[in-house]
Amino acid sequence: MKNKITKENILDCAVDLIRQDKEISARNIAKRLGCSTQPIYSLFKNMAELEKELYFHIYEVHKNYIAKYADMSGIAEYKAYGMGFVKFAQMEKQLFSRIYIKKPFDKKYLEEDAYFIEVVNTIQEEYGITHRQALQFHLDMTIYSYGLAAMQLAGSDISDEEISQRLTAQFTALGKLYLE
Repeated sequence: MKNKITKENILDCAVDLIRQDKEISARNIAKRLGCSTQPIYSLFKNMAELEKELYFHIYEVHKNYIAKYADMSGIAEYKAYGMGFVKFAQMEKQLFSRIYIKKPFDKKYLEEDAYFIEVVNTIQEEYGITHRQALQFHLDMTIYSYGLAAMQLAGSDISDEEISQRLTAQFTALGKLYLE
């Protein structure tokens, strides 16, 4: 009896190819899985559909980094987001680049991201500020976090403690601007 190839198998294989800086193609995935390209095209209409689902698959890996820091005692939930973002860039350089660097930064995209919106709404409720202020606050923190992440991509070895300190300092500075 043959092993059945699933979407999850294909997406996990594509992630492994990205980690190894290899081209994502039906042929490369099939070769790695030891099958023909037929199972890939039976589960995905085309490579564009696979790429779209791959983005969300990688985003789930990213969310696991955030969850790791959210589970740590003593770290505020909002800080966990920033810590997870920067650590994802450090530990998964190829995956981070695939979803955050190789496509242009687009403020509109962030504002349509469900997790981004959830965080903005939480800031708004927790600090009693307008949606616009919360959006600007979080966007500014996100841009700062991108900077720390870019430093990690470039080979900087910033410790968790220093990342935490820098995020706290930026949060405090922006808090004076938006939260008071």
